[in-house]
Amino acid sequence: MFEKLLKRIAVALNDAGLPYMIFGGQAVLLYGEPRLTRDIDISLGVDTSRSPAL
Repeated sequence: MFEKLLKRIAVALNDAGLPYMIFGGQAVLLYGEPRLTRDIDISLGVDTSRSPAL
């Protein structure tokens, strides 16, 4: 379920040239460890000058 959404987010951030990191439960799931989670944690590595790209 979250895998398709994560892919869409990753493609959009990559296309915008924005550095990001997915962490937390969803990152653990991507590495194959089962974990019950209902959120996506994303950290953007941008300053306010890049906010229009969002």
